[in-house]
Amino acid sequence: MRLLWLADVLRAAGLTVHEVAGWRDRGAVEFEPRGVICHETRGSRNSTDAGEIRVLLNGSETAPPPIAQLYLSRTGDWHVVASGRCNHVRVGWAGPFKGSGNTRLLGIEAQHAAGEAWTATQYESYVNGVAAIHRHTGWGLAGHKEHQPGGHGHSSSKTDPAFNMDQFRRDVSAVLDSKENIMPALTDTQQQQLLKLVSDINYILWRGAQKPDGSGRTDFRQYFYDIEGLLVEIKANQQAMAGKDWVDEEQIIEGVLAGLGTRDLDAVATALRAAFGDRTPQLAAKLAAT
Repeated sequence: MRLLWLADVLRAAGLTVHEVAGWRDRGAVEFEPRGVICHETRGSRNSTDAGEIRVLLNGSETAPPPIAQLYLSRTGDWHVVASGRCNHVRVGWAGPFKGSGNTRLLGIEAQHAAGEAWTATQYESYVNGVAAIHRHTGWGLAGHKEHQPGGHGHSSSKTDPAFNMDQFRRDVSAVLDSKENIMPALTDTQQQQLLKLVSDINYILWRGAQKPDGSGRTDFRQYFYDIEGLLVEIKANQQAMAGKDWVDEEQIIEGVLAGLGTRDLDAVATALRAAFGDRTPQLAAKLAAT
């Protein structure tokens, strides 16, 4: 799989994009990405785009080339480096993509030195670029420091990118329209609550199907009411996150409840994709295991 749409999708978001010669054929074809990892180069404060890109093309002592599919300059310009699998992460031991590595993850390297302040130009371009990729793919995202954090007994732990990933996700979400970003307003606690409710509904649907009289339907409806209440809380989160005084709550609730009213796990996962954000790749497996 090659991501030959990268340049077009970023340009369509109004971003300045440069295509590094040969990018369409660069990187291994054994590539099935399902998520985005945000990096920073941690090079010199005086580094040049040419120098940083040269490293991505030629590799380093710890990573064979190519190192990442995308490079983001301090100017806010994007450079498309490769379309296939690159070598930017190890198989992660934490975060939403735990157990996944380069074959499943797209890498973005932003030109940035340790301790350097992020300019509004570069940060906003980072946000808009990731939002454009998410809009095109629905993939979740994580920081390198979330994928390979310290304290887990592994070598090569990471601390990039230096910005707060929770705030970054909120900023990405705010770029998307209300239908796309209402559900990422879930807190971790609410995500756990919703997963439990969905798991319980999965069981109740199965139990009701075993009884000719359909008993258990009252409990089933109560779970829907509980989910509706949770979505009302999400509405308040969304308003605060996006700085809006309204969202289309009824449309969101109806869509999610309709998606949950099925025994098809793929349909459930689709209905809840935005709700679980970065945990989407694990959702169907979790439901199937209940």
